[in-house]
Amino acid sequence: MPPLTRDDLRCQSPLALGCIIALAAMAAWFWSLDKRDASMGTLTALVGCLGLILPPRERMGVLPWRLRALPRHLDAAPILATIISSPGYGLNWFYGENPYDEAVHLLSGGLAGAVFLGLLMVDGRRRSAARLVLSSAGFGLALGVVWEIFEWGTALIGEWTDTWTDVLLTTLGATLAGAWAAWRRKGR
Repeated sequence: MPPLTRDDLRCQSPLALGCIIALAAMAAWFWSLDKRDASMGTLTALVGCLGLILPPRERMGVLPWRLRALPRHLDAAPILATIISSPGYGLNWFYGENPYDEAVHLLSGGLAGAVFLGLLMVDGRRRSAARLVLSSAGFGLALGVVWEIFEWGTALIGEWTDTWTDVLLTTLGATLAGAWAAWRRKGR
């Protein structure tokens, strides 16, 4: 069987494919601004995102079953997170006097929380609203701390205030994703 069939391509998320096009447009925009490194970095991220969404995970037995069952519409989440953060690196928006860094942490936390909840809920088990919210909050806290350790280890980190607010906002974003999931489940 070929590694990627027409059926595999048909199951792709239109939103994720649209986000791939938007990411390619962002790379072209950086190139037009003579931001060659940012353009190449964005293209590298695009290839990475394609590596996440294109493989036919539904029929890849080596993957954990939860990952194989993850709804395809959630494939857009890492691409959207890349689109959100790319101007920060390409145009140095992370380093200005603006709320960009905070917005990125909040939105990326929400996107990561949505994927986490998608993985959690594929088993179809009923979970209380409180459990969904607390689970996503715990995930967001862990993600925020791990990311800040990465920033510290690679010397990307700013100051202590930046660190704790980034962790808080990532946690808040994931918590809001949990609240949204609980609200949507209640409406069904």
